[in-house]
Amino acid sequence: MSAQPTSVTPAVLNDNHVDENLSEKGGLDKLQEELVFPEGGLDAWSSVLGSWFLVFGTFGTANAFGVFQSYYVLVKYPLQNSSSVAWIGSLQMFLLFMMGAIAGPMFDKGYFYYLVIIGACLHIISFFMISLCSQFWQTFLAQGVCAGIGMGLIFIPALGVTSQYFRRKRGLATGIVVTGSSAGGVVLPIMLNKLIAKVGFERAVQYTGCLIVACMVLGIALERPFGGVRGKKSGPKADVKGFFKEPAYVLLCVGVFFVAWGVFFPILFLQYFAELNGTSQNLTFYMVAILNGASVVGRTLPNLIADIFGPLNLLTIMCLLSSAMCFAFFGAAHSTAGLVVVAILYGAASGAFISLLSPAIFSMAKSQSEVGTRVGVAMMGLGLAALTGSPLGAAILDADGYGASIAWAGSMSAVGSILFIVATLFTARSKGHWRV
Repeated sequence: MSAQPTSVTPAVLNDNHVDENLSEKGGLDKLQEELVFPEGGLDAWSSVLGSWFLVFGTFGTANAFGVFQSYYVLVKYPLQNSSSVAWIGSLQMFLLFMMGAIAGPMFDKGYFYYLVIIGACLHIISFFMISLCSQFWQTFLAQGVCAGIGMGLIFIPALGVTSQYFRRKRGLATGIVVTGSSAGGVVLPIMLNKLIAKVGFERAVQYTGCLIVACMVLGIALERPFGGVRGKKSGPKADVKGFFKEPAYVLLCVGVFFVAWGVFFPILFLQYFAELNGTSQNLTFYMVAILNGASVVGRTLPNLIADIFGPLNLLTIMCLLSSAMCFAFFGAAHSTAGLVVVAILYGAASGAFISLLSPAIFSMAKSQSEVGTRVGVAMMGLGLAALTGSPLGAAILDADGYGASIAWAGSMSAVGSILFIVATLFTARSKGHWRV
């Protein structure tokens, strides 16, 4: 049985002021807070596991696009350049995040199951269609458009359910959920590469699709949205216009755009970089998996620390580190060992971006009923960056070479990190303490 919300004052639901209220009202408000956010229990951890499977099958699939990028450019569509093919992965990632503008508000109104079931059906059908495509435009529609929409209807609700059960442990719980994308980024590239070599591209995609079906079914079966204002079609309407009167939130949204503009490019092109570098085929097949395996660390350890020192603080630090590690690809350009080391470090640093972003936005919400909407609005900027970032980086790669594309990606991440620093200062001043 999941805990049901009790009658509490709005201040208890307000993460911006919860610390002050607890200090003023003492044990009673602390007890009320525990009832509002169970911080555990069977339904809570079942939902975390269900969300993990959903993220594995959606964001994990998007993280494996590097395998498709390399196969399309080198084998299936050799007449298409890197930038043209990159638009497929970019559009998919764009829709994964941009659909949050629809999925977030609908989640806040209680349409969780409608969103994830429709999204799962679209994602599964489109993935199997990829194996039947024989022309570039067909692949573009199936993998870029349909799969992106399906995954986008699932991703924000999967994160939102976690926020319903946890406040003190929200960073850790969200980090665990988002490791599903890392696990998918480890398992799926290896699976696809091995199967392509053994049974061909079409069968490889179909067999991988069967795994995605299992993840969607398990994820939906395990999810248990919390009740009350969190799970039903009730509660105050989110004031979206009011969000943009908050300097910290605006700076965060703009910073998300710049960080995402640069951070995804090395991930999507890592396998291609390895092949250009002359890395052995066996190791090349594992490069994307190595990076995503390292990102598990970046999506758990920083989130655990964030529950102590604040998610926005840790988000800023990890984005600065990912920018620095992006520039480190310069030194790895002509060394297989260097490329592996930098891929590990970059995966660990950049992995925290997605896992810490949601807790940072959750902490800015004035009530639980606007959590999905706030995340959805912020994800719009992330989606726009994902749409344009990789094709722009690929165009720079085709025109000016490896070094120029890496310099561009690292610089954009640095600009976004600076905006996060300013947003952190505004948030700390508004809350009256440094733990933000």
